[in-house]
Amino acid sequence: MNGNGSVRVDAATSNLMDALRGVSAMIVACVHGFQVFVLPYYGVGSPSHTLTSLLATHAVTMFFIVSGFMIYISSLRHRNADGSFQTARFAVARILRIYPPLIAAIVITILVYLLIQLLDLHGRESFRLGGELFVARERAILEWSALPSTFFLLYGAVPGAPPPINMNGPLWTLSYEWWFYILIFLSARLGNGWSVSTLLPLAAIGVMLLYGRNALFLWFFLIWLGGFWLGHIYVKGQLFTDKFWPRATALAVSALIMMFVMGQGHLVSDLLNPLDTPSAQRMMVIVGVLLALVVAILIRWATSSGVAVPKAISGLARFSYTLYVIHYPLLLLSFSLLYPLLHNRGWMISLIAAAAVLAPISYIASKLALLVENRKLLSRLVPRTRYLQQRA
Repeated sequence: MNGNGSVRVDAATSNLMDALRGVSAMIVACVHGFQVFVLPYYGVGSPSHTLTSLLATHAVTMFFIVSGFMIYISSLRHRNADGSFQTARFAVARILRIYPPLIAAIVITILVYLLIQLLDLHGRESFRLGGELFVARERAILEWSALPSTFFLLYGAVPGAPPPINMNGPLWTLSYEWWFYILIFLSARLGNGWSVSTLLPLAAIGVMLLYGRNALFLWFFLIWLGGFWLGHIYVKGQLFTDKFWPRATALAVSALIMMFVMGQGHLVSDLLNPLDTPSAQRMMVIVGVLLALVVAILIRWATSSGVAVPKAISGLARFSYTLYVIHYPLLLLSFSLLYPLLHNRGWMISLIAAAAVLAPISYIASKLALLVENRKLLSRLVPRTRYLQQRA
């Protein structure tokens, strides 16, 4: 493979990807705000719960598709002129992408827990005041023993590793993405030549995943690979040929046929509750294929129409990752402070409160991201990674 360090995403596609990332993060934050503040009035299984959970799940699906797309581009950029893979640079880029916001999220979660405990706020013993059909968390609790698994992103992939700290639910997806990075990193290293240092970790991860039998990891990996493959055909220019529409139509029809065949007798429930059962999770992968196809169509439209994505939307990507990983503990803190005042005042008042607290949470995320998602600043902290000043 020739060197591909000059590979670039055109401005229209870049803005579109930013918009998809930013909107997806905002959807997840808004859904969690609704579920924390409003679902006590409706409960699990209600139409509002089903709809909001569906929105959040497929916002996460979109996150993975966009991530796969951008990592394919990044894997090409991190190559020398002779096509060899720049392993150290790619690894440092991924570490600086994942870890600063993750560390901030862990610190914020611990601080929220300590505030509730030390100030004896609502939620120290229970988040219930009576009559709730649902609470996002029964009480404020921090599993200190889970901190190593959370920090090193072992959960979800390493058999026996405890789940991430309970007060920050969205972190469950972060481990998946981290291990996807590792798999692509090791696979790309194979292009530099077969070596024990590459083959042994690949084999170990394969055995680990087979032993753990985490089907959800596999399904999200397939979704992520859908974005990775989309990046491949984008770079090859295949999104912009006359053959695109026949191929896209054939893929869509095949996916729909597979959906109906697999969903006989439970199609609607599988589509509405994508994480609940093994068959629903497989259906989620098909939906992910269709969403990747939608993204492909949007890329064609964005590059040909000349219509620019508004900066107010694409700009959300500047703090989308930070918002994603810090909003949940801040929502729980807000609920702890406000719920004694909101209790039994009706769902509309709680909905207004949820909207009101999401604004400052988003503002905090945008300011914190200036530090933890600032590539230029991070590259100065690690002098040998000044290449990260370029968009990765």
